[in-house]
Amino acid sequence: MSDKSLLKAAGIIGIVLGIISCLLIIGLIWGIPMIIGGYKLYDYSNMTDAEILTHKNSVLAWSIFFIFFSFISGILGLIYYFGLTSISNKTNYNYKEELENLKQLYDEGILTEEEYQNKKENILERI
Repeated sequence: MSDKSLLKAAGIIGIVLGIISCLLIIGLIWGIPMIIGGYKLYDYSNMTDAEILTHKNSVLAWSIFFIFFSFISGILGLIYYFGLTSISNKTNYNYKEELENLKQLYDEGILTEEEYQNKKENILERI
């Protein structure tokens, strides 16, 4: 999968800038959400690839938030998100191709119906 160091860097920068913003009373308004968002992005960088895919919309939302308050974090998050999205699309394509190949094996009589159903369920569970 793509390099999670971008996500980790975005999170750390967001946390640091959020803490610095909180030093000013008015900065608390955007500093606290920056700390929360930075922690979320950093936390995502420690997840497995499959877990990150389930949170990809959150990665996008926090990246867009950071575009306005911490440009560097926002850009790093968006770079990671677009890499994640392209990998996700490729992954879905591979499952589709795998299911089509499995169906072809069943249609040709190489697999029994029970084998076909078991293998199909295994593939669908991975999606």
